Amino acid sequence: MSEFQMSRRDLLKALGLTAIGAMAAACAPAATPTAAPEAGEEVATAEPAEEVAETYTILHWAQSAEPTDPDAELEPGQVRKVAYDKIKDAYMADHPNVEIEWYRFPAGSNVDEWLMARMTAQDAPDIYWSNTENLWPHIPKGWALAFDPWAELPNPYVEGNERWFDQFEEVAIISQTGPDGKLYGVNMDGAGVLTLYNTDAFEEAGITEEPRTWSEFKDVWQVLLDAGYIPYGADLSPDTCCFPHWASAHIYNQLVWDTIYEWDHDDNMVITAKDLTTSYQMGTFPDWDAYLEFGHLLKEMTPYFPLGYEGQLDYRQLWRQGEVVMYMEGNWAVSQLKNDPPPHGFSWLAFPIITKDIWPDAPESVVRIQGAWGAMQYHVPGYLAETNPGKVDVVMDWLMYSSVPENVGMICKETGLVPLTKGAEGLPELAPFYEPYDRAVPYQSWQTLSSSGLNAEYDLWQQYLPSEMTDDQFLDLAKEKLEAEVEKVLETNPDWTLE
Repeated sequence: MSEFQMSRRDLLKALGLTAIGAMAAACAPAATPTAAPEAGEEVATAEPAEEVAETYTILHWAQSAEPTDPDAELEPGQVRKVAYDKIKDAYMADHPNVEIEWYRFPAGSNVDEWLMARMTAQDAPDIYWSNTENLWPHIPKGWALAFDPWAELPNPYVEGNERWFDQFEEVAIISQTGPDGKLYGVNMDGAGVLTLYNTDAFEEAGITEEPRTWSEFKDVWQVLLDAGYIPYGADLSPDTCCFPHWASAHIYNQLVWDTIYEWDHDDNMVITAKDLTTSYQMGTFPDWDAYLEFGHLLKEMTPYFPLGYEGQLDYRQLWRQGEVVMYMEGNWAVSQLKNDPPPHGFSWLAFPIITKDIWPDAPESVVRIQGAWGAMQYHVPGYLAETNPGKVDVVMDWLMYSSVPENVGMICKETGLVPLTKGAEGLPELAPFYEPYDRAVPYQSWQTLSSSGLNAEYDLWQQYLPSEMTDDQFLDLAKEKLEAEVEKVLETNPDWTLE
C-alpha cells in the first residue's frame, strides 16, 4: 500500500480538483470479465480473459447517477437521466452473457438501517452506494469487499491504462482507503459545497462587494435583514441536508487548523471513525475550547435564520422565492439550477474566513468541503466473494467499463457532480467549484463517528442554539453526548479500544 501513501500529506494539504487531465483516448474493444490475480501474482498484460458461458445478472444501485425510472413522472424543471442506460446498453451489447439491472432504493428508507438489513440477510445489490465514513465501522463485519487485487489490474477499456486506479484523483483513492489500509470501493466523482446567494437581493440592498471574512458576512447579513430579507437559510433537522454538518466542517476546521491532523493516526489526510475514537481515548479529540467557540459563532448566525429553523424547514424553496438570500449548497444543485433557473440572479461564495481578532489561532484561509462524496461511489458486499466469486470478476469488469472517462463525464453532466476520474469533463457551470482554496476539510462533524453521532450532534444544537444555556451547561451536554457515541462505536469495534 505504500504506492497509495506516497506524498499524500504535501499533496492534499492544498487539495484541489482543478487539475483535471486531458480527455483519454477512445475506448478499447470490449473485453470479457477481468479476473483478479491471486495474492502475490503479477499481472503481466491486460489481455482479456476467455469468454465464459455462464450468465450473470448484476444488480446495481447507482444512487443519483441511476437513470430515471421510465414510469416516473417528472417534477417541473426535472430532466430525465439517460446516460447510464446508454452506457449499460453498450456494455451488454458486447457482453451478451451479462445483464445489468438498476436497483431502485426504497423511497423514504434510512440508508444505514437499509444497509444493516441487507447485509444481515445477504441480499444487498451486487453494487451499492455509501459514503465511506458510514461504512468504516462495519468493515470488520465484511460489509464491503476489498478492491485491492482489481485496483492493480489494467483497465482494458481505457487505452494505455496499466493500473485501473491510476485513472482516479488522489482524493478519490484516499476516500476508499479503510482503517486497515485496504481499498473498499471505487469513487469516480465527487462533490463540493459553497454558499449560493441571490445577486438581485444584494443589488437591491445596496451591497456592492462580496463579503469574505466572518465580520464582513455579519455586516452583509444585517444589511439584508434591514432590507426585509431572510439573510441566511438553515435548519437543525437531520432530515434536511445539511447545515449543522457543513457548518461544523467550515467553522471547526478553521478553529483547529494547526492541530487537526494530530487526529489522523494513519497519516492519510482523512479523519476516520477509528482516528476519532483513538484520539478521544487519548484526550486529544475534540478541542473543547474550539468547540465552544464554534457554538458561539453558530449562535451569532441565528438572528439571521428563518423563523422555525429549530425544526425542519424548506429554506431552499424560500431562496427560490426570493425570501432567503444565501445558504450552503452542493455542486449537485448546478444541474437543477441550469434546467430550472430561479426568477433571480445567483452566484457562489466561499464560506466566511474567520480572522485572528475572532480566534487568535485562525489561519485566515479559505476552507472548502471538497471531496469524494459523489454518486458514483460504489462498493461490493464482502459476502459475494464467498457466495459467487465468479460474479465478482464480472462486477469489477462492469465498474471498469463505467469508469471510462467519457462515460463518467456523460454521467457527471447529468448529475452536476465533479469528475474525479482523470480525463472526464463535467458541466462548465461547475467552474466556481474549481476555484482555488487553502484546504479541503479532512473532518466534518460527529457523523464521522457514525450516523448516530450525527443525530446526537444535531440534537445538541437543537437544545443549545435557541436557549439561554450557559457555556458550562453546553459543554457538559456536549461531553455527555459525545462520550455515549464513542462508546457505541467502540462496542461495535472492540479492537479500537486502547489498552
